[in-house]
Amino acid sequence: MKRKRIFGIVFCLLGIVFSACEKFLTEEPEGQVTYSNFWKTEQDVESAVYGMYGSLRYAFIGGEAWGRDRGLPFDEFSSYDMDIMNNELSKRWGRNDPSLSWINCYNAIAHANAVIDNLHRANLREDRYNFYLGQAYTIRAWLYFYISQTWGDAPLIVESEDVGEKARIPWQEIIDFVIRDLEEATRLLPEADALVDSQGKMIQSKQTPSKGTAYAILAHAYAWKAALNKEPELYTKALNAADQVINSGVYSLVSDPEEVCTTVLLGNSREGIFEIEFQNSDFDLMLGGGIAGACQTWPLGRLATPATKRNTRINNSTVLELYPDPRDKRRESYFYKLDSMANVNISITQGAAYIYKWRHIVFYETGLFAGRTKGYEDNLILIRLAGIILLRAEIKARLGDTQGAIADVNLIRRRAGTWDYSPADGDLLWFIYRERVRELFLEGFAMRYNDIVRNGFYREELKGKFRTLTDKEVADGALYIPVISSAFENNTLMKQTTYWLNNGFDN
Repeated sequence: MKRKRIFGIVFCLLGIVFSACEKFLTEEPEGQVTYSNFWKTEQDVESAVYGMYGSLRYAFIGGEAWGRDRGLPFDEFSSYDMDIMNNELSKRWGRNDPSLSWINCYNAIAHANAVIDNLHRANLREDRYNFYLGQAYTIRAWLYFYISQTWGDAPLIVESEDVGEKARIPWQEIIDFVIRDLEEATRLLPEADALVDSQGKMIQSKQTPSKGTAYAILAHAYAWKAALNKEPELYTKALNAADQVINSGVYSLVSDPEEVCTTVLLGNSREGIFEIEFQNSDFDLMLGGGIAGACQTWPLGRLATPATKRNTRINNSTVLELYPDPRDKRRESYFYKLDSMANVNISITQGAAYIYKWRHIVFYETGLFAGRTKGYEDNLILIRLAGIILLRAEIKARLGDTQGAIADVNLIRRRAGTWDYSPADGDLLWFIYRERVRELFLEGFAMRYNDIVRNGFYREELKGKFRTLTDKEVADGALYIPVISSAFENNTLMKQTTYWLNNGFDN
């Protein structure tokens, strides 16, 4: 309850920051409002940082973020979702569809900018100043990384008073900015086991960035730019960043996939690195569980049966192909009785597997919706150690360290109880990509999609129009999503992505 009050106070105090952020897209600045009197004590700063996390959660708690993901591995969708999976966006998204909007991301960036710009007013000790500054740099960097992966070129706003018309700058410059923020954050932040709040209490939340968080995002950012901008020399920097996380001794793998489901996905585990934290509150549960709520029914839902119809589903055959080894423990932890249910009549099962990965459900206990799923208490896991180990395997393979890559991928496979990689399993990079899909099934935001784009597998792995994209269409931005039409209001510098300008989304 105390944190909710803090959020309310801080959102009121920093509301001007959000409106200023919107002005760069929609209207001319009308003057500036300062709130320097707020930044007096460490508790004030801590409250502002809590507010920053509130805006981060708000940016991703809505269905828009899930709706942007064109790489979901399901076989069956609603007709609405299938058009999106096929990259035929103009069939389902109007020019002003909320899924196209980046404004909530920029609002969260504005909040981070406010912390960065005003932190000096509180006259903190150097270590505490560095701690809060490093958090803001990391959150800002992650948001810009997400924006760049989703929209490509984008406006760059680095100060809270930076308002007015803004043009999009090349995505490469956005990533360079992300890298600079993260490099600085790695110098400022303590390790995860040394984080303390303003009262000196240990911070357990993996939503709070640490040195390991910054290095983990940095590894992804370097690998992304190395692949998409054809800068192979950046793989060495990506490897160094991944090594910093893995060799820190701060993180460790849990014992098996079942513990991933029961402990890691709940949040704040020893395997978790960066998470968005959700709690049993009306605000956090407003969507009914995000992707888990969309694809999980029986046996987790109280009112569901094996015959409950599912619009979003993955076929048993697809899961069995993805996890071909009957010994792979993820088959039974991520899916409910995969093998035995695959033999049940398809009139009951629809021929689909029962996803069983997120276990911590909150139900309505009374009233009209009694018994229905209200939401999930599981955190949104953005990065965990297994993912970084597999990213390092990919990076090592790119650098020619075949044995090192195999050792990393086998570390994750041995935990799952399945066979070691051998040359008979085919191309190593393809195998590592598929292992990331197996291990991180449905985690994060657009994780599979971004893995596909980074590896250049979109013609093989995605659906519909993705399969026939030309190199020119990719260069023109077909792998990104269009810019929402409201971004062009009173902003003559804003330009639509070239591919989408030719495919149903004008300026």
